[in-house]
Amino acid sequence: MLKKLYAKVLLGGLCLIFTIFKQDCLSALDPIPMIDGPFAVHLFRELHRQVCPADKYHNLMVFQLSNDASGDQILSHIMGDLTYTKTVRTYVPYFDTYKNYFHSCNFIAIDSSIHFELALSLENSVQIILFYPKWLHETMLKKANASIVQTIGRGYKIVYDLNNTMEIFHTNKYSNQTTVIDPHNIAIPDELRDLHGHKLIMYILEFVSKVLTFEKYFLEQVANKRNATAIQTDETSGNVNVMPFVSTQSMTATFIIPAFGTVFEAVQVPRAKPKPIVSILTDPFDLYVWITYLVLVLTMAISISLFGKLLGRRRFMEIVLELIMMCLAGPSRAYGGTFENRIITLFCLMGIVLVSSYQSLVISFMSFVRYGSEINTLQEIQDRCLFPDNHFSKFYNFSTFPNGSHPGLGLGCIILTGRDNELQTFLMMANLVNDRHAYAREDYIHHHIQNFRLAKTTFFQYPFCIGVKSHLRELFEFYIQAVVESGIYEYYYNNKTKTDWKYEQRKFIDEVVKIDDLLLLWFAYIGGMFISIISFMVEIVVHREHKLFQSTENKSN
Repeated sequence: MLKKLYAKVLLGGLCLIFTIFKQDCLSALDPIPMIDGPFAVHLFRELHRQVCPADKYHNLMVFQLSNDASGDQILSHIMGDLTYTKTVRTYVPYFDTYKNYFHSCNFIAIDSSIHFELALSLENSVQIILFYPKWLHETMLKKANASIVQTIGRGYKIVYDLNNTMEIFHTNKYSNQTTVIDPHNIAIPDELRDLHGHKLIMYILEFVSKVLTFEKYFLEQVANKRNATAIQTDETSGNVNVMPFVSTQSMTATFIIPAFGTVFEAVQVPRAKPKPIVSILTDPFDLYVWITYLVLVLTMAISISLFGKLLGRRRFMEIVLELIMMCLAGPSRAYGGTFENRIITLFCLMGIVLVSSYQSLVISFMSFVRYGSEINTLQEIQDRCLFPDNHFSKFYNFSTFPNGSHPGLGLGCIILTGRDNELQTFLMMANLVNDRHAYAREDYIHHHIQNFRLAKTTFFQYPFCIGVKSHLRELFEFYIQAVVESGIYEYYYNNKTKTDWKYEQRKFIDEVVKIDDLLLLWFAYIGGMFISIISFMVEIVVHREHKLFQSTENKSN
């Protein structure tokens, strides 16, 4: 009995094995699917036109991994289309360039499940069009939990079968819902109109976000318009899909979008120091005026010594001193003759104008403090600035402090990257102050604005940029352009309540006269008196010696 049962089981197993083997052999002998070639070409052309418009995606990356005849027909159409450039490969590289993610549309024709694994390197691409048989589609659906299915599912899948039918499947990456598109009436929906709560995570440093609040406002508005969730964080992770860049110098990444605002690189320089009060006595006339006045005095002294009647009898130095005294307090010696009367009268009138102008300028200069010249031009930066010894200073070939020393407080210049304007830049720097006192930040800003400024010469100035992941690039480009053209960015900061940090030059009337200023005045007064006394004594000695010399000559004669 057991032998009969064993024989029946053995016979049944052999039959089952033969049946499976027969089905595999028959499937292996099945003819290659023959689909309508012209319809496949038309379907691809229409799908490519809507998914990847040539004005946005100038290049088509073609990965021809299939040996099917219909794939060859589509490839022939692609090569004959002159509206866009194309790059054809028979393999998928594991490490591809960013240009395929942002500026290219990818068409992948496959006929084996192994090719799905190769396509993983294109998971970040904006648009993917896949072309493969239905039996492969059904095979991959059984692996619903595999990451490869989720990756490939983001593209548009053209599926064909043996009965000459074609279907288009697409999975919305935000709602995770798969839709079937009618191949005879292709209409591609805009997935970015509704993000279904997708998280827009923006990475921005805390000290920047406290000052530049428009970025957060902008992200919230985009999320509100497109049914998304706005999240701002200062921690880096793989989930971050939006990232503002403070500096993009020497960067060539294609995921960067020019946005609102400007970024510049400038030099922070010390402010000009106030001049002493005595400067109001020397500043009204510059050096050229004093030189012109001295030349005039010398010219008149020469003329009077040559053609003068009474004053011309004096020595040349006496004539020069007399002309200076005329300008200050009028003539002190007798003069006469037509020439002397006219020329001295004109000189006295000119002296009245000169002195009255000088006095008026002195009074007007007392209304504000005189300051030294500011550092603005590149030449002034090179001549008057000393920088810390780092690679930034070496890049511009600026003078640095010797032996790596650091300048004292309020000295030296620094190269820094700023945003929009000087105040925004200083406010961001103030947030880096690590002090527990409540008013440490305000004290830092006040001290910085009173003692430092940015030179007018900037080295680089370019638009502020935002890095966005590929699938959100088109959405952010639209809203960024709207912000720039409407002027919302400028309106946002101009109408925001904020502390008015301004630097104002002080006035002499608000200044306290210090002992140093009084000492300078006393030194000038004592010096003038000392020179007057010496000049008077020299004049007496010279006059006596001259009389003694004349009396000696008379006796000898």
